[in-house]
Amino acid sequence: MIRISRGLRPLVVMVVLGGVLGVSGCAPSDAPDAPGSSQAAGSALSTEQAQRLAIFRFNNFDSGVRAVTFSIPGAQPVQFSGWIDYAAGAGYGFASTTVDGAPDAGLLRFTPHTLGYQPTTLGAAPLPVPADGWQDSALNPSATSLSNVVAVLLSLGNDRPDNPQLLQQTDALWLRSDEVDGVPVDVFAGPTSDAPATAAPSNAAPTLRYWIDETGHLLKAEIPVAGQADTWTTVNFTDADAGVTLTVPTQ
Repeated sequence: MIRISRGLRPLVVMVVLGGVLGVSGCAPSDAPDAPGSSQAAGSALSTEQAQRLAIFRFNNFDSGVRAVTFSIPGAQPVQFSGWIDYAAGAGYGFASTTVDGAPDAGLLRFTPHTLGYQPTTLGAAPLPVPADGWQDSALNPSATSLSNVVAVLLSLGNDRPDNPQLLQQTDALWLRSDEVDGVPVDVFAGPTSDAPATAAPSNAAPTLRYWIDETGHLLKAEIPVAGQADTWTTVNFTDADAGVTLTVPTQ
């Protein structure tokens, strides 16, 4: 059972003390592919595009466990490789960073309410998830970029689709066609709010951006880093290997 912790420790504490910048709420393509992408032009969603944007959270929820990697840029960059079970609302994986020139690594596990850490000498997260040794803390999305990214990732699943008609009324945008590992996708800029747009959308604000395939599955997302123009945390999603399971911690 994944019991995601209530206290971060070495890695998480170092991320806090190291002053890694926070991340704003919601994300575009790899930086080399889309320089200045926070100002990328786009077009209003078509009916079909709105339907795909509306279904990806439910598809994440319905897919079982998804493998996830992300890299948070900054003076002390953080790399993560692990899994999220959207139906269980839980994640787990291996994270590494560098503090004062020295590498450090540990295991993370998380839910919408908790974030846990334990040191490891391994180079990847072992399975099954360790039952003991966790240092746990309440998950505070505004505390660090790491906790913000974790909170944003956990929000990308839902047990029902969004309303595509309401999405079309917001300032969400279709940005362009692209590919992820040879799979054709469309890149979308998420809405800045749930409220209807007061004018026709014409430019992409620095919100969450999504690479969604023709079946409505999310293959990549980017999260803007607060205070750093045109700097993004890139998140990649793939299907998890068979047999990977995460369970909801008892709150």
